[in-house]
Formats: sequence, C-alpha cells, structure tokens
Amino acid sequence: MHALRGRNTVIDFWRGLVLVIIFVNHVPGNILEHLTPRNYGFSDAAEAFVFISGLSVALVYYPKLAQSGIIGVVRRCVRRSFELYRMHLVMTGVAVALFSVGYVLSDDVGMLEAHGRGAVFDDTARGITGVLLLGHQLGYFNILPLYIALMLWAPVVMVLMRMNIVLAAAVSIGFYALARADILAIPSWPEPGRWFFNPFAWQLLFTMGIVTGAWLSEQGVPYWRPAFLGAVAFLAASLITMTNAFGLAPNLLWSAFVNIDIIKSDLGLGRLVHFLALAYVVTQLRFGEALQDTAFGVEMRRLGRNALPVFAVGSILSALGEVTMTLAAVKSSASPHVVGMVFTVFGILGLLLLARYLEWKKKGSPVPRQERTGEAGLLPAASGRLPQ
Repeated sequence: MHALRGRNTVIDFWRGLVLVIIFVNHVPGNILEHLTPRNYGFSDAAEAFVFISGLSVALVYYPKLAQSGIIGVVRRCVRRSFELYRMHLVMTGVAVALFSVGYVLSDDVGMLEAHGRGAVFDDTARGITGVLLLGHQLGYFNILPLYIALMLWAPVVMVLMRMNIVLAAAVSIGFYALARADILAIPSWPEPGRWFFNPFAWQLLFTMGIVTGAWLSEQGVPYWRPAFLGAVAFLAASLITMTNAFGLAPNLLWSAFVNIDIIKSDLGLGRLVHFLALAYVVTQLRFGEALQDTAFGVEMRRLGRNALPVFAVGSILSALGEVTMTLAAVKSSASPHVVGMVFTVFGILGLLLLARYLEWKKKGSPVPRQERTGEAGLLPAASGRLPQ
C-alpha cells in the first residue's frame, strides 16, 4: 500500500469492489455468484471487508490518539458503533418486511424459515428482542454486528500499539487462539449457538489492518521475492483445490474442508493465509493503482466513498432479490437463476446510481463531509510510523 496525501483512492477502489462482490454473493442462487472470488480461493469478500475496515480505522483514528487522546478516540469509535447499530436495525427491519410480503405472495415457507428467519417469525417477541440485542442475526445480515464489535475493539488495540507493537500483536493472537479453542465466543439468543462471525477470532485480521494502516501507510509493503513466490504458489494451490483441480479430482474440495482449516465463522488459518497471500500479490502487482483511474475504477471509488449507505441498500436489495427469485420459481416458468442474474445486474446499476446521487448531494458543500469529520477512508498527513 503506497501513501497518498488526502483521500486514499486505492482504498476507495478496493472497498467499492468488495461491496459489489458482497452484493452479488448475497443474492443466493443467481448465476453471477459463480464468478466471484470465493469460488476460486479459500477466502472471500468478508476477509477483505474486515481488513480494509481496520486499515481505514487506523488511517482516521490512530493519529488522533496523539491529538485528542484516548477519550476522544473512544468517543468517536463508540459513536460510529451506534451509527452502525442503527443501520443494522433498519436493514433487518426492512428485510423482515420484504420476506413477510414474499411469503404472502408466494406461500413459500422458506421466506419465513430460511437463513435464521424462523426465530423472528415463529416467536416474534423473543425474535425481535434477540435482534435488538444482537443475539440473533439473519443470514446475510451478520456483517455489521461483527463490525460493531470490531469498532469497540479498535481503541483497545490502538492503545496497545502505542505502548508496544509486540504487546498488541500478542494480545490479538491470544484472543484468536482462545476463540479457536472455543473458549471465547458471543452466544446467540433466543436460538442456541453463537454469532456466525466470532469477533474474538476476526479481530486478528482487523488488527492486522490497523497495524498496516498505522505502520506502513507511507513506506509501503516491501517486496520480498520468496514471500511473493510463496504467496503465488499458495493462491495457485487454493485455486486448484476450490475447482476440484478444474474438475479432474471431484473429491478434492470435500477433502480440503475436512483436512484444511478453512472454517469461516472462526476465521480458519487457511482463509487467513489465503487472504494475506492475495493481498500481498495484489499490492505488489499494483492492480489497484492500475485500475482506479479507469471508467470501472472511477465507479468503484465512488461506491467506496459512500460505503455505509451503499452496503445498507445493497443488503436490502439482496433480500428483495431473494424474494424476486422465489416468486419467479413459484409463480412463473422463468428460470429463477436467470431472473436472479438480471436482478443482480440491475441491482449493481442501482448502487452505482445511488453513489452518484450521494456524490451529487455533497457537491453543495465546498469541503466534503469526510474531510470535515475525519470519516474512515482518509489518509492522514502523518508519517505512517508508530509514534514512540
């Protein structure tokens, strides 16, 4: 990652691209989801989302530790967490309404039961209370609760980094180890189990993003030939595994899930290493710098600059897409997969238009809101080195 003064447009590009991939993956059954990276490697957009979030948090909040102190940073992170919490409740409420209408129109009980929705529709009082307490999260609507928890973790790790970078790393790795040992997890309620994304495990990748943002924002990620070649080899092995050796070894992927640590909920080591390898290769080849000024890159950057509203609308559209595909399956002879593909394409266009509208609204102000308030996405004019 190379430093840029002002807003880091490369981060905006990758954030926007990740938002598109998440949207495509969250319309289950559409044809386009077979083209997303999760089909060709152990990690997927979730890892990129969490890492970029940590990177952005460091670029915005870490320098403020020296400027406004820990209390100011804690206040900012808590305020951001409440903003995310409100957005999560709005998204979940709209999704529940859409699935309710979908059931009335289709009589498909899956609208009420799939992806954890049964807890809300079977026992509404307990289910809604669970949603309010974050104890219950609908499938495909569980990323923001993770992000809320990580934002509360952010001040802790940044203070530890100011004290000693090795101490911060040791604490983060320790929490990860306890999570992987099934000692640390947040329980679900009212249904048994725990959060799908275990924050105590995923904080490791978030912490790596924070360290990267604070430590390497100017000097960049150094090139080391053995690491680059090793990363390429690991990516190639992951590609071969995920595609069952391009169809030549039908049981290869099944064997990998049994024998390789690639569990998603607790951030399996296979997923973590794959993402780090992918990020290292992409950084060294400077794909972001090469694409960000193309027509495609400009659109992705616009999405990235308006990440939260784009993510929220994309999540609601994904729920509408599932309803639309269900109606296509039960009310017409059209292929739901094709309908889903068409819906997804128009959904992406809708998100692009939304981002354009949000940018248009900002033009009335001489200084963008992000630059006035220091929202995530700005690259501070700091040295990029950890203050002593």
